[in-house]
Amino acid sequence: MIVVHWIDRADCGTGGWQLRRAAGRALLSDTAAALGVASLRVLRRPGRRPEVETPGIWFSMSHTGDLTVCAVATSNVAIDVEHKSEPRERRLAGAVPPGFFTAEEQTMIARDPSRLLPVFTAKEAWAKYRGLGLSLGFGSFDEASVVADDPEVQFTRVFIDGAVCTACHQAGDDVVVSRRSLSPQQLEAGAAIDRSERAR
Repeated sequence: MIVVHWIDRADCGTGGWQLRRAAGRALLSDTAAALGVASLRVLRRPGRRPEVETPGIWFSMSHTGDLTVCAVATSNVAIDVEHKSEPRERRLAGAVPPGFFTAEEQTMIARDPSRLLPVFTAKEAWAKYRGLGLSLGFGSFDEASVVADDPEVQFTRVFIDGAVCTACHQAGDDVVVSRRSLSPQQLEAGAAIDRSERAR
């Protein structure tokens, strides 16, 4: 099972990057608890995706605007979210480097610009899933080719108000999604844990 929790950080007050870090770490604890994981520590190593010390537990997190989304599972999982708005889509389309999309994706997006964010978030989720980041060669694959090459992989659209979100995970895993709110105590604890983990 994959547990996906999301928050709107605007509900938590203001605080810039400090709030983003605190809320993200608090949300990770909240999401892991829903999967029955009482506590975990995040390992951060240069050039690699963050991971947890707890064997057999995977997590992925994504932020856009005031939204933070976290997925926790007992198998590899990755998630990406983008705020849905015409100005955001225009900015993103202008910032995507040449070669990011396959020729088929470029044609599809030109015909229907609303396809940009689903395609973009699926590619980002796959890159996180593989742990390869920008070295993956985004223009060399699309969602259909990934699944054709590895039937054990599945992409799931996660419905979040005002956003487009895609999870990449092992085929057949159930995805349970909940909007959450964080208490001031959770935010305070999240900030303390985040500081401790980053100091290591």
